[in-house]
Amino acid sequence: MLKVLSREMMREADNYAISNVMSEIELIEKAGKAVFSHYHFKGKTLIIIGKGNNGGDGLALAKLLKENSKDVSILQLYPITKPHLLNLISECMNMLIPIYTYDKSFKFTGFDTFVDAIFGIGFKGELDDISKEVITKMNSLMTYTISIDINSGLDSNNGRASLAVLSDLTIAIGYLKPGHFLADAKDYIAELICTNIGIPYKGEPYYLYNEDDLNNALPRRKYNTNKSTYGYVGIMGGSYKYSGSIKLSNLALAALTVGAGVSRVIAPDTISDSIISYLLESTLYPISSDKEGFLFDKDEIISAIKNLRALGYGMGVTVKEDTIKILEYLILNYEGRLLIDADGLNALSLLDLNILNESKADIVLTPHVKEFSRLIKRDVDDILNDPINYARKFTEEYNVTLLLKGTTTIISKAGKIYLTVTGNEALSKGGSGDILSGIITGLMGFKEPLDAALAGSYILGKCGDLAIKKYGSYATLPRDIINLLKEIMKKY
Repeated sequence: MLKVLSREMMREADNYAISNVMSEIELIEKAGKAVFSHYHFKGKTLIIIGKGNNGGDGLALAKLLKENSKDVSILQLYPITKPHLLNLISECMNMLIPIYTYDKSFKFTGFDTFVDAIFGIGFKGELDDISKEVITKMNSLMTYTISIDINSGLDSNNGRASLAVLSDLTIAIGYLKPGHFLADAKDYIAELICTNIGIPYKGEPYYLYNEDDLNNALPRRKYNTNKSTYGYVGIMGGSYKYSGSIKLSNLALAALTVGAGVSRVIAPDTISDSIISYLLESTLYPISSDKEGFLFDKDEIISAIKNLRALGYGMGVTVKEDTIKILEYLILNYEGRLLIDADGLNALSLLDLNILNESKADIVLTPHVKEFSRLIKRDVDDILNDPINYARKFTEEYNVTLLLKGTTTIISKAGKIYLTVTGNEALSKGGSGDILSGIITGLMGFKEPLDAALAGSYILGKCGDLAIKKYGSYATLPRDIINLLKEIMKKY
């Protein structure tokens, strides 16, 4: 897994490097050299600098471009006061690099490349009038744009932005940051690369799950195995009003595409006739219900979940007294791997969350931000401003694996943070979350819950990446995602 560092972690790493490895100016020069080496600059380049070390990276780049006979100019937005940056400015002036101080009359036309070195990881909050004006003008042109470290206007911790530089290429310095992936980031970054410039980090970072991790998680199956090896798993959900979700969850699971040994659908008897034709390889276990959904019958539940290594609960069950009782019973009595999603999460928000620490099950929660806000009783906006820390604190307090869905999925267990960044807007349709629940539940038949959550999130995203190429973002349907599971899984 690749390391991902927050703003605070990155500052800690920089400070350690400056104290023990290299001087501050050497660090800046290494960053400038890294940017220079990752793009073949041609034509006229304009480097837009701020007043901090991100601007220093831009100045170091300008020197290298000039030394290599490139046509480069600098646009300075704010007065610079730091001595080491003033020295860099002087060096650029001595090299006869044109340096302009920004005013409204400055023309951004006539350049082949823009380099954004305005803010870097230090930015948070709102842009000031000067930066808004400059970034708006930059974004209005078709000029190829490179952002150093992170696009100016993006918060490096949460990826939120009301306005940010639209980059063709963003070159992360040292380590990736959460703001490269979360919230609005993917709408501003076309291509992202990370360059190592020798900055050590001694603490516990966040981790980015990648293709190598999935390959390690799904080794080739051995000949000498059978269905029990890969687990009996169940999906428990659906109601008269929401029967579609259980079909989708089951279809993700029923073809056994993600590797489960046997799948069982536990559904209300009032809708069993309507879903039986969708089951294919799965078995159906109807239990008592009324028109609103499941009825709580302890003996039926015991029988329905017997021998299941993993169980997914909540998709389309509706929230009522009986479904809350079922959830409470499962949490306190089921001894397998339990995924709770959708209405299961809404029901959980009505219980004392300390019940999670009393559970015999190994629990995975899969909320989107709105569902998570109900669980922790915080505003959605508060969570979006600091999603990683909310996820971390939740799993430090409660003994669960948390999968917080979003443009980038945050997965946490015991305070440790993982990110999966596959997927796109093609998945932003009802049913995608149900499919994810089916995939993870299937994987939990033979994988530990954290591993299943990581792999499942990554796999769903890969399906979305295939779908957008094949069908586009508007036309992709959840059934298309299910069909593409085989494309992802066929290599394993």
